[in-house]
Amino acid sequence: MPQHFSAAELAGDAPVDAARDALDAFRSWSGAHSGDIAAHVYRWSSHLPEVLERRPLLNRLRRGLDPGAARTAEQARLRRRALRRHALALGEVPSPGVLDRLTADPRRLPLPAVPAPVDGVGIALDRVRFSASLRRVPGLGTLRERMARLYAALPEEAIAAGAMDRAARTIGGVLAVASHDTLGEDDDTTAAHLRRVVPGAYALAVAQAVIDLPAHARHDAHHRLLPHLLTESEPAEGVPDDPLAEELHTAHVLLLDGFPFTGHRALYRATEVMYLARARAERRTREDAVRDGGDTLLADAVLETGAGAIAATLLGRRNPPADLLRPHLAAALATRFRHDLLNRVRDAVTGRLTTFTLAPQDLDGDPLHDLFAAEAHLVATVFDGDAGVADALARHGAARLADHLARWGGRVEELLEVHRVTPEIEALLRSAARPPRRNALTGTAGTGREEVRPTGATDPRTFAADRSVFVDAALTRHAAGNGARGPRGVPSRSPDGPEGPLRPALALMLVEGAAVDPEPLAPLVAAVELFHTGSLAFDERASHLAGIALVSGGYGLMARLAATHPPERVVGAMARMGALLGPERLCRGRHLDRALARGEAPADPAGFLEVYALTASTEIEVALAPTAILLGLPEHEVDLLTAYAHHAGIVRRVRSDLLAGPDADRPTLATAHGRVTAARLLAEHRDRAEAALDGLALDTALLRAVLDHFATRRG
Repeated sequence: MPQHFSAAELAGDAPVDAARDALDAFRSWSGAHSGDIAAHVYRWSSHLPEVLERRPLLNRLRRGLDPGAARTAEQARLRRRALRRHALALGEVPSPGVLDRLTADPRRLPLPAVPAPVDGVGIALDRVRFSASLRRVPGLGTLRERMARLYAALPEEAIAAGAMDRAARTIGGVLAVASHDTLGEDDDTTAAHLRRVVPGAYALAVAQAVIDLPAHARHDAHHRLLPHLLTESEPAEGVPDDPLAEELHTAHVLLLDGFPFTGHRALYRATEVMYLARARAERRTREDAVRDGGDTLLADAVLETGAGAIAATLLGRRNPPADLLRPHLAAALATRFRHDLLNRVRDAVTGRLTTFTLAPQDLDGDPLHDLFAAEAHLVATVFDGDAGVADALARHGAARLADHLARWGGRVEELLEVHRVTPEIEALLRSAARPPRRNALTGTAGTGREEVRPTGATDPRTFAADRSVFVDAALTRHAAGNGARGPRGVPSRSPDGPEGPLRPALALMLVEGAAVDPEPLAPLVAAVELFHTGSLAFDERASHLAGIALVSGGYGLMARLAATHPPERVVGAMARMGALLGPERLCRGRHLDRALARGEAPADPAGFLEVYALTASTEIEVALAPTAILLGLPEHEVDLLTAYAHHAGIVRRVRSDLLAGPDADRPTLATAHGRVTAARLLAEHRDRAEAALDGLALDTALLRAVLDHFATRRG
């Protein structure tokens, strides 16, 4: 398959240069075509009366006052929408015949608003259908499964910021390209192409989700893995035990299967360009933006958006055109200004740098003027001044602007005070800000934030990572002076994988399942972490005195619980903790485990299971049993949690044995008694752990999920 970028376009800084050239061309055109820009602003204004009244009018028509006019109005709306989507997705103006087919084929009509499913995955899949204008998406079952995994893996902050919606729009955008590319084909051909494209579209969505994650230490594992996905022709080895990293790896495999690296190098390069543009933006400070000028900032924003559109085109079109950069960069410039205007307030709060959050004196142009100029430039230079495309873009822009301004009183005056605009733009803004008659606008813009993800839909490793903020705060607030920093060479936290501490997270899983406020239990959460860190000090022989100090500090923190909990519960929890950490449980288990590592293996499977129960099971019980006592759970439920901890710990260690294989550097149950025996015991103890959870009168979704992770983890 031929490449659709030249060698020069793929090399080094060529994409950045192309974006800057596109900006220079826009600036030059804008300075010479003030009349065309004014005409396009008037086109926006011409749609405002109908935009502000369209819903009451259509509602009256649909009630039967004029059915023929209603059909005509609806058909015109569909044609404008289809024209805009086709032009932006494929970078070309559809012929009248193509436009007729776009609006005549019911599979390609934009979907009406329907009540969204309550779960985040269902909402996202509805967004996929809507964005792609498809009622049926081939391969939807597989896509649903993968979207559920992505939903569970993404950090809580990403979910709250609308990551699933962006992933759905990415997939929908690719499928829209693929759907339009097969226009006029028979059903089997169309379905086969869409089915091939769906996995690639999902892979692009996962890459976009990781690109959107802030580049700080918590997401290092993801940002280290993503460049491999974009630049290597073989799947990565040694994927971190982290749900999002695993999903990235799976996405890479899916992408390589449908779009082999050697024949689709430009696709991978386009996604890499998108990632690098965002990485530069993340590193850029306000001082950098001021020093380098607003167009340097804008070039990366345009390049990120344009490269994503190019990747979607390379995924969705069977024979992509050779010239992709020019139309997509021009379209990205037009959409970028509008997007940044609509998100100006949120971006200012989060500190995101855009041309609307920088001071006007630090910019190369005025972004409010450039919003209209860039769209006029797109129509003139890419679509040859096509009046239908101009009308479709203007109608959509006017609706979004009116919806935005009508919600925020006084925003127009703020904009006019900051930005230098022409009289026709000022008149448009003032008209768009008028309240719609009869409350016609009904909240289509939104804030971009989703509902809080149900706890049961969260991967336990993601839950641990999300709650690491709470654990850190608890350590800072309650453990100062109690040895929380740990001795030299001993970690101050106990990460299980790259993301977050497991033991405190288990306590918080139980608290979450009981639906109580975790704050009063913060001293216990910090104590659990100190106890585990202290045990590491003993294991690593870094400092036995430091280990003793950490354990003593943990007991001191537990004593503070008397301020918020009944004394008898605190005494019971401390007594249980002492028994678990004492010579008959964890201390004995550590001793036997070290003996096992030296090759002094137990003779039978029961001996291995005893070591595993005294170590891994006890560590889980340390987090759960004292928490359950402090929560005041009935004694039989505390016993059930103890049973769960016993069996879950064994599952965790036996799975580690199976992963270690025959080359393990220490005796394991699998090497001593065979993988079949180990797998049988894992299944038995997993079933018993599940049965223990069945008897609890609280939400056990997270504890079941962590058990499933223990039993199936890959690393």
